[in-house]
Amino acid sequence: MQVQNNIPTNSERRSLSDFVPLVFTFFACLVLLSLYQYLRLYVDGVLDGFLNKSLFLLILHNLGFAAIAGLVLAFAFNLLEEKKAGLGIKVVKITLFALLVVEGLLIEYYVRQYEILENNIFNLAIGKGDVLPVLSVVSIGVVIYFVFNYLYQRMSTVYRVVSKMYPFTIVLFSLFLAILNSDKKPINENKTQHFLVSVYENLTDFNTYEGSVKFPLVKKYQKDDDRLGAHFNLSEQKPNIVVLIIDGLGADFIGKKASYSGFTPFLEKLSQKSLYWENYLSNSGIGAPAMTSITGSLPFGEIGFTNADNFVHRQTLFSLLKKNGYQTAFYYGGNSALNHFDKFLEEEQVDLVLDKKGFGDGYTLQTEDGAGVTLGYPDKELFKKWSTVTLDDTMPKFEVFQTTSTKSPYAVPNLEMYEEQALAQLKSSNLSESQKRLVRKNTEIFASLLYMDEAMRSFITSFDQRPEYHNTIFIITGSHNLNDLPQYNELGRYKVPLLVFSPMLKHPQEIQTLASHADIAPSLVQLLETKYKINIPEQVAWLGDNLISDSVFSEAKSIPLFRDAQRVKEYVLGDHFISSRTVSKLDKNLKLIDSEDDAKSNLLKASLKEFRAINSYVVENDKLIPLKNSLVVMTTPEFSKTDLIWIESMFNGKDFDNAYASAKKLAFDKEWDRALLLCNYILTKIPSHADTEILMGRIYAWKTDYAKAERLLKKAIQKYPVYEDGYAALLDVYFWAKQPQKAMQLMKLVKSNNINSEEIAHKINRASTQLKEEATKKDQLVTSEYE
Repeated sequence: MQVQNNIPTNSERRSLSDFVPLVFTFFACLVLLSLYQYLRLYVDGVLDGFLNKSLFLLILHNLGFAAIAGLVLAFAFNLLEEKKAGLGIKVVKITLFALLVVEGLLIEYYVRQYEILENNIFNLAIGKGDVLPVLSVVSIGVVIYFVFNYLYQRMSTVYRVVSKMYPFTIVLFSLFLAILNSDKKPINENKTQHFLVSVYENLTDFNTYEGSVKFPLVKKYQKDDDRLGAHFNLSEQKPNIVVLIIDGLGADFIGKKASYSGFTPFLEKLSQKSLYWENYLSNSGIGAPAMTSITGSLPFGEIGFTNADNFVHRQTLFSLLKKNGYQTAFYYGGNSALNHFDKFLEEEQVDLVLDKKGFGDGYTLQTEDGAGVTLGYPDKELFKKWSTVTLDDTMPKFEVFQTTSTKSPYAVPNLEMYEEQALAQLKSSNLSESQKRLVRKNTEIFASLLYMDEAMRSFITSFDQRPEYHNTIFIITGSHNLNDLPQYNELGRYKVPLLVFSPMLKHPQEIQTLASHADIAPSLVQLLETKYKINIPEQVAWLGDNLISDSVFSEAKSIPLFRDAQRVKEYVLGDHFISSRTVSKLDKNLKLIDSEDDAKSNLLKASLKEFRAINSYVVENDKLIPLKNSLVVMTTPEFSKTDLIWIESMFNGKDFDNAYASAKKLAFDKEWDRALLLCNYILTKIPSHADTEILMGRIYAWKTDYAKAERLLKKAIQKYPVYEDGYAALLDVYFWAKQPQKAMQLMKLVKSNNINSEEIAHKINRASTQLKEEATKKDQLVTSEYE
């Protein structure tokens, strides 16, 4: 008797009876991935329970995604099978397997970062650093491959049962239609579907500014009630202003509403002696844009204001206060070339910029991460270095600090000790069991908070010993809320504390007004203008207004929110908030409530669309403010078309170290004008390229323009006080210019900055010999005159 073989050969055309089990397998794998997501979140302490309604919603949404994938691939399957037997089934298998791998990676990103990935696939490389992205891809791919094949081999039985239940397919289709309009949140949404929709919306977003107003953000400066200044007993002298931007310090750690109180004890006590904002937002979900929002109330452009390629005329606290007699300074333990802080601060002509390159011996870098990279100097080292800096005591000061210790990978000094303190604090806390699990899972984060808090205590205590302390206003805020801890709604990543503290404060108070980083600069300007009549341009272009109002919400107040390096994603208008096309109403505690006001929803969507267009237009086209009202002027050299062609021929891409090497070779070959052209170009892109600045000084010395060489090298030494090459170059200038007395004066600065080098010692001895020879010649000349 002949046995019928039901397994088709490679030459036989496959039918839907082969295709449908693949779709069932795809859905079954999605269910397993859903269970994995919820189990990880439960183990990490993010969720109180594992099996809940939200998990059921995720499975339903995965059912809808599987149905969409099945409907689309069914047409491709039939078409390809008609062309070549077996081709359709292979393509569908590969496609569904690829979709599962993508979903697995997106879920892995979600359970690490606690946020759903939008349209930038490269962000998959961002994590806590404990698992390499390549390893994640390989391991997820291998597991899914074996599970997919195992389930597929058993789905033919399921298909035979389901195929006899024709009404069941109607139920499935009805479920698919029902979930199209179901409530989607990041936790219960299919991550691949969200990502693909986001990519599509980004690619088809041609939202451009079409207004007739050339400078749409410009408004006339109007003196308003000085609500911030009313809280101070200001002296007759202008106050010093110190701004401390603490990376990742969110509202989760300070205040009555803090989810994890007790890990910043000093700041919590300080908040009770300060003006403290409970309802306060960062304008960005990442650290870099906080500085420009706080000091300039500036828009973001497409990738962040400091990362814009073109120059933008503007007004900031740096430039405005400098014009009004203030000394300005910026202190940062990291590399200021990242995110082009150095370029921004150079344009602002900030008097003193301290970053990673300016610390020198006696300071300890933060521990390197797994890739061998260090963020720079931790907070205690930053404040220790600040204590050695000398500014003019006869002038008021505007000083801005940006910290790094509460930032991934949280590798603070004595990490184990602070982790033990974090666990000890956990024992005496009132946190829930799920919160305690989360703290134990992330002890390095809470350890870094304790370290930062100690650093802040030390800084304020040491500042208290200075005479200017009693005339200083301290502004302390977070750059954004930590992304490595879960947020319970889309607004969470922006919620940060704001403390305004000063010995001049009349009395502490909690401020309920909803405000943001963009309101700090306008409010400080209002305070200074009211009391001290400082000079302010007639027109301003600030995104913010006042930090204090009569109620929590102001109907006309708008707060744009730049989620990451991918445009403005969220927006607040009055008491409503939009995120991912969903509009919510805000209660007085900034909790999200479903909005039923269609008119308000439409207004918010239109407002966000309009702001996004204006935000891009004003930055990309330098239309923030007219030149006559700008306090920052472009000083970088302009290059002709022929110059740019030659520059482009010298090096490719953005390897400016390679460009420096080319400039150095040209200089050694005595092609000085070409070398200077290339140096100037490098410095327009990276103003803090120390070697290039020093090379320019040397070139002018070789051209015997000693005055210009001295000016450039003095500036380089001021910027990089512990970089010995600058001193060596300037000592050469003084030797060639026969000015040994200046070299001996420079020796004092060399000693004060602990520059220990045989080369420097040799050049100082050379200057000493030169000075003695000049004295001998002078004596001989006097003697000959007497004879």
